[in-house]
Amino acid sequence: MADLQQTMGAAIRRLRRERELTLKELAERSILSVVYLGEIERGKKYPSALVLERLAAALDLNVPDLLEQVADELRGVEQPTMAIGFTMPVQQSARPALSRTTSTGTVLNMLVA
Repeated sequence: MADLQQTMGAAIRRLRRERELTLKELAERSILSVVYLGEIERGKKYPSALVLERLAAALDLNVPDLLEQVADELRGVEQPTMAIGFTMPVQQSARPALSRTTSTGTVLNMLVA
């Protein structure tokens, strides 16, 4: 199993990049130092509950959706690849079974149907 601290950082970095935010922009939005946010993304520091709330809000997510993204990373669920701003279709055999009740899961279920 992947290290939770590193996986948390990788998920936050991926979400930041998907939103085309710089490290500095996300740090400002979440009221964190750039150094501390960088350490979180590299898996050197584990964010507290308050920091997770700030990061989720800064990424336009709620905490459960942020944690679901981390859980997906831990499970090794393939994230959609982006090409020129469009999500590329995933081959039928490579699609993971999605059965979540979160709003993110509902949207993903509609996209892969």
